[in-house]
Amino acid sequence: MSFITIEQAEAILGADFADDGDKARLVKLANTWMRNEIGFVPDPIDHLLQDATCEIIKGIQAGVIYAGVARQTTSESVKADTVQVTETYSEGSVEVSEYEQIAKAYIASLGLKNKSFTFEVFRR
Repeated sequence: MSFITIEQAEAILGADFADDGDKARLVKLANTWMRNEIGFVPDPIDHLLQDATCEIIKGIQAGVIYAGVARQTTSESVKADTVQVTETYSEGSVEVSEYEQIAKAYIASLGLKNKSFTFEVFRR
């Protein structure tokens, strides 16, 4: 089961959202991002999740999702007389694109973020 199919993506983004040869890859990558973000695939799939998946497709196409790791700035200094900029980054930080922010907002509105199943173990 997936969050969106090629046909559903075409209905939301338009039939020409990508070349036919790229559509399957884009949908697969977007479905993977969604699965990693939420932790499971709900049944049924809410329409907002399909919209969120389309935002991820747009982010992949814009080159801001799956494009590499950026660092979060923890400090910055600028020296104007020699035009020198120094930045310090937080270890392991990543930049979150507008597409990811929109997708995460849709997910959060449904209360699905990383639901997991837990159980207790008792020893005797």
